[in-house]
Amino acid sequence: MGRNLRRSALFLLFAFAASAEPAVPEDLLAVLTLRGKPCGSIASVERKGESDYLVACSDGHHYRVFIGPGNRVVIEDK
Repeated sequence: MGRNLRRSALFLLFAFAASAEPAVPEDLLAVLTLRGKPCGSIASVERKGESDYLVACSDGHHYRVFIGPGNRVVIEDK
């Protein structure tokens, strides 16, 4: 993945962490899409920390999205 795409994903993750709750699902979907993760649409979001979310997608995929070492966006399949 290109450096600009990583920066964009990181920016979006920080933006949704600081934003009002209603925008979070759309921002998470944007991050997943930028990283090439299938999702469909966001079915539910559970906030686990300041920048740590569990995401359930309408197509059955589940992800943990968080800021990892080096301030990088990390997406784990669940």
